[in-house]
Amino acid sequence: MKRSFRRRGVRNASVAVAVALAGGLSLTTGLVSTTAAGAASAHSATALLSPSVHPPTFNDTKLFAVRDALSNAMKGKSLKSVSTWMVVNILATYWVAGKQGDAQAAKELGIPAHYEGPPQGQLTTQVSEYETLTSTGATGIFTSVIDPVSEGSLLNKAESKGIDVVAIDSPVPASDAKTFTYIGTPNYAAGQAAGIAMKKALPNGGDVAILEGSATATNSLQRIAGFKAALAGSNVKVVSVENDNGVAATASSNADGVIASNSSLAGIYGVYSYDGPAAAVAVKSKGDIGKIHVIADDNEPGTITGLENGSVSASIIQQPFMQGYLGVYVTAAMKVLGASKVQSLIAPDLTDGVISTGVGTLTKANLPQDNAYNKEIGAG
Repeated sequence: MKRSFRRRGVRNASVAVAVALAGGLSLTTGLVSTTAAGAASAHSATALLSPSVHPPTFNDTKLFAVRDALSNAMKGKSLKSVSTWMVVNILATYWVAGKQGDAQAAKELGIPAHYEGPPQGQLTTQVSEYETLTSTGATGIFTSVIDPVSEGSLLNKAESKGIDVVAIDSPVPASDAKTFTYIGTPNYAAGQAAGIAMKKALPNGGDVAILEGSATATNSLQRIAGFKAALAGSNVKVVSVENDNGVAATASSNADGVIASNSSLAGIYGVYSYDGPAAAVAVKSKGDIGKIHVIADDNEPGTITGLENGSVSASIIQQPFMQGYLGVYVTAAMKVLGASKVQSLIAPDLTDGVISTGVGTLTKANLPQDNAYNKEIGAG
């Protein structure tokens, strides 16, 4: 999670909440509305994102098929009543690409783009954001939920008021709240990919620590479960799990701590995007490159630097851009076409009942492809 925003005509929303982005970036309001140029009263054919756009190791055929089905069904229909919001779990670099996807889809549909989230992953802030949107006219919310157990009632309240709710990034269990679908990474598979990468980095085994950003979010729990499952039967052993509660500075101190307290430590798995860079910096500063292998998540600048200097062995990458991009399309279409119609349109391209944005593995070898992808989506 950490790259500079490319601002697109930001204006103040009706509710101003001062936020500061992790890593020193800032916005003047927590509720950010980007007005699409010449917002249209009806959706008509526009220049859509090319299906060739995807990061290395991904094939997005199903994702663009979902986009095309919804786009075609909405052509000629009024989108004046659509007010759909992207609510993330933390305003950090990982979500910059998601914000870009949100803006790109809104531009294509001719509607305003809305984006918000807590600056440091604060649960209370996200709760307040849900409450505000539920009472101020949002028609759809696509969101990465920090704590589905405690926030489930808020999502159900929004749904009961006719607000369409879609989970992105982190699934919401049906026992906690009703969401229309999930758009995002198959997180258990992502954890497995991290475990496979760790075993490759440590062919003879060794002790590893896990740095996690949340002890409650479904994505974190699933990734760790997948990671441990991939290690089963090997000589790679998890000896510590350190939680930072969404605070990058805490992740850094956790990385320093696990290295200092375990002289035999051979690996660190960073579950959230800033955890990998925190581990990489700690490993490099202590002269442990080659001794302690870091498997990261996502493609933050710190992770990219780590891949280049050897302090990161591999990173498991997701597609936050597509989560923001398809989040707009799905929630806009639900308002215009209705949930049952949308369900029938997307059904042929679901994976295990959800819109899976897949899992990829980033290494130094395919880093140039990833850099080119990020440059292309950032230029939209």
